[in-house]
Amino acid sequence: MQRVVPFFGTSPKNAENICNKGFKHGMPTGSNGSRYGRGAYFAESITKADEHAKPNEAGECAVILCRVLGGRVLYTDAADPDPESLVSSCIDGPYDCVLSDKEKSKGLFQIGRAH
Repeated sequence: MQRVVPFFGTSPKNAENICNKGFKHGMPTGSNGSRYGRGAYFAESITKADEHAKPNEAGECAVILCRVLGGRVLYTDAADPDPESLVSSCIDGPYDCVLSDKEKSKGLFQIGRAH
């Protein structure tokens, strides 16, 4: 069974938009958007999600706790994966999402991306 990666760090305004309208899966989100391709990115650690949270004018940040269903998971522990290949594997191939094991490849937290 795959580990759950349910945290999403963002700004309070974006958190409110996501809660009202949902994620925009066609666009990269966060600073890792080009590393794994377009989609919504989630972190296994609240600490990692907090790194991506952006403060508003009052200095407040937001982290969304999500229930994420991975479906058929494409696992990678590549340090620098090919984002086009990952996107193609999910859009045209048999997978629904990517689980990047950065803990194994770089000693960092795992990141999951859903399309």
